Amino acid sequence: MKKHLLLILTLGLILTIAACGTSSGDGESEVGGDETVTFQATILEIQDGYYLVEPMEGSTELNSADQITIPMINMNPSPEPEVGDVLEIEYDGSIAESYPAQIINVYSIRVVES
Repeated sequence: MKKHLLLILTLGLILTIAACGTSSGDGESEVGGDETVTFQATILEIQDGYYLVEPMEGSTELNSADQITIPMINMNPSPEPEVGDVLEIEYDGSIAESYPAQIINVYSIRVVES
């Protein structure tokens, strides 16, 4: 009886660990994966060290949040972004579920529409 219980607990633990590293199937990255995701968003505010953006209609990021903060890192040098500009943001696929939501690991930011 103890062996069966131990076997069941071990299998449950293995399944739990395996489930943490799988893709949800809707384009989000796997835990520890090298996948990058790109989306476009309109700048709502420019604050000290970050942009507050609204994802464009139809993007999967809009399903997570209507406003996302993006740190001002890995930016193309010109043109200088302004409120109302559309940015193209490449990141690791992870969005922190807060309000506003946050993207921490940004690989590139560039202005696509002024």
